[in-house]
Amino acid sequence: MALTRLLLSNFRNISHADFALDTGVNLFCGANGSGKTSLLEAVHMLATGRSFRSRQHKSVIQHDSGGLTVFAQLDTGFNLGVERLADGGGRVRINQATADSSSQLASCLPLQLINSDSFSALDGGPGVRRRLLDWTVFHVEHIFAQEWKNYQIALRQRNALLRRGKIDADVIGVWEDQLAQSGERVDTLRQASFAQLKASVASLLAELPKSLLGQVEMSYRRGWRKELQLGRALSESREGDLAQGHTRTGPHRADVRFTVAGEPAHNILSRGQQKMLVCAMRTAMAELVCRHREKPVFLVDDLPAELDESNQQLFAHWVSRCASQVLVTGIEEGTTSRPWRQLASPWNCPKVFHVEHGNISAEASAAQ
Repeated sequence: MALTRLLLSNFRNISHADFALDTGVNLFCGANGSGKTSLLEAVHMLATGRSFRSRQHKSVIQHDSGGLTVFAQLDTGFNLGVERLADGGGRVRINQATADSSSQLASCLPLQLINSDSFSALDGGPGVRRRLLDWTVFHVEHIFAQEWKNYQIALRQRNALLRRGKIDADVIGVWEDQLAQSGERVDTLRQASFAQLKASVASLLAELPKSLLGQVEMSYRRGWRKELQLGRALSESREGDLAQGHTRTGPHRADVRFTVAGEPAHNILSRGQQKMLVCAMRTAMAELVCRHREKPVFLVDDLPAELDESNQQLFAHWVSRCASQVLVTGIEEGTTSRPWRQLASPWNCPKVFHVEHGNISAEASAAQ
């Protein structure tokens, strides 16, 4: 799977852009603030319905404009379009038909993002790591999205009852039964994907020079005591949940942990080692998806600012094995393209674009 054409309108400082993309590597070079990252942000919106830099659509829309549009053609034959309006409205379309949810976009365009925020996975909250696991399960197990939706519905209902302060045991029991059934299925799907991710991460880390990274252990915490079924765990925690006003037990509290000798990995590893561990996790996620469906697209924002040259080269090699296409940004063309040019075709011939003040132009030799 790859994008063949991308069209943007009124997206941050990009008034208009319409250009063709190659499979392999597409390199966007320009000074800071030129609009490079905005291109990646726009593609991310096509795959998720939202920006990775802001929760507010209005902040992404170009100043004095009524709305933005992002449109892409994929080599799978799909057309994806997202429109966001300054008044809060908007539309999401797949092949000109209105999509019911952003998860439909995600299904059409599996996407991996590597930027400075990606490296907060180790020292961020459990939700950050849980979302990484769930991205994988979503693309591998088609029933996961519905099971997770069912769980969320039951969770909201149980929490609403808990906040009332006085509850009917029979009423809350109905929602706990649904919560337990969906939650157990969510956990089973997560555990199956986690086992494969753990093996893949270990295999990737083995390609690095011998270091503390070889001692990293991954573990999955499902969100409730392992000796209990979820229904029993919910029943036992009901009194405490009532006092707190929310459900403290279940898959919504799951976590993926990384440790070295029993200590949190981010307390032991250097910053560079942490970044390579996150890169290995993201690559393993893509590798697992490749076994079940099309290869994902990678968005890589200013990698030379995050990794040294040898690690850039290794990461580029990893990506070339599991990506259909890469969109890369950087300030200086030579430095940014070097890790990719050392790979085999088609990765060693990036299509180069220059970005300046929101204007995007393909390098003449690449456009021919």
